[in-house]
Amino acid sequence: MASPAPPCGPDASPAMESQANLPDHLTEDILLRLTTAADLARASMAGPALRRIIADHTFLRRFRTLHQPPLLGILSDPFLPAQPPHPSAAAAGTLADTDFSCSFLPSRDRPWIRRDCRDGRTLLCVASDGRPLVRDVAVCDPLHRRYLLLPPVPQGLSDLVYHCQPFLAPAGGDEVPADAPFRFRVMCLAKNQTQLVLFVLSSSGGCAGPWHAIPFDGWSALVAEVSEGEDVRSSTAFGKRYYVHGCFYWAIPGIGKLLMLDIATMEFSSIDLPPSPWSNSQMAFVEAREGRLGLFALSHNRLLYSISGSIEDDPPRLWLMGAVVPLPLDYAYYIIGVAGGFLLLHGFQDNPESYPSFEMPDPDCFSLNLQTMKLERFCGTELMMPLKNQLLYAGFPPSLSPPTI
Repeated sequence: MASPAPPCGPDASPAMESQANLPDHLTEDILLRLTTAADLARASMAGPALRRIIADHTFLRRFRTLHQPPLLGILSDPFLPAQPPHPSAAAAGTLADTDFSCSFLPSRDRPWIRRDCRDGRTLLCVASDGRPLVRDVAVCDPLHRRYLLLPPVPQGLSDLVYHCQPFLAPAGGDEVPADAPFRFRVMCLAKNQTQLVLFVLSSSGGCAGPWHAIPFDGWSALVAEVSEGEDVRSSTAFGKRYYVHGCFYWAIPGIGKLLMLDIATMEFSSIDLPPSPWSNSQMAFVEAREGRLGLFALSHNRLLYSISGSIEDDPPRLWLMGAVVPLPLDYAYYIIGVAGGFLLLHGFQDNPESYPSFEMPDPDCFSLNLQTMKLERFCGTELMMPLKNQLLYAGFPPSLSPPTI
């Protein structure tokens, strides 16, 4: 049988020839409509013309802006990638040689510790030597082995602060400058019994600007809600941080409040948490419809889902009860976090009588797809301690990830 004619040969069909002669900008628009990084990777193998377009850093950044990067793994030691048959497994397999510990950073007297991960960057700080505020801070691109050392966080509050939480934030702003792909912000939340201060540093053009401080004037009012006789420090302890619809959220279960930071206005506010049993449960905050806030609360072997209400609701309500997601009954669960469109859970076999102590099965991690509410196994792990404090990594394969620093 004769081999097929080349796309632009004399015997090529008009349809094939028109596809081969598409202008680059039309081809880019078609490729941007692909829904997953796996589809884009397959398209890049179809021929040199498509591979040239897809490999261009400008195109890749457009694709990343339009498509949420999938959850690929857990930043533990070692890295725990998604495993088959999870849909993220193929992309996670491309990260096998990635140095997520960022061992290429300059050495210090104390080890570097991962504090956050966002948009392909990792935030690390040198382990504390007793000072509550961090000093040595670095932002790294582990896929491309690049880093930027930042100025130390101002130490003026160091004698008062008993909580310090550094984290990464989107660059923000409506304008799109030429160096937008390399822009980011680092924030550090510091608090004591009377003050809550946010330190903010912005990057621009590969350089880091100075830190500036933003106080929350309403913190003393929140502290005043601590019941008489209770310890202020424990009652105002923060839960895990979540980023939803352009805002960071921290639950403060001890006083039944949810602290919110709007990164567009850089203003703090607070709302009431739902009443018990939600207030006594592990919680995770996610994006809900119409720009609302979604809340998952882990209660025994089920996830209770609520949506923030509105003054337009009749009657007005702060929280509206949503779905109940049942979980397999033979596990005890911990919420790890939310990333890449998934809520991740760490599950331990909850029937110890069935297993001798030396035959206890390894724990499993489960992902809940926030669009379909489908629960499936994400990966196995030999770690017998809960992973609830581990960072999650969402991103694209290295071939589809241009440098971020």
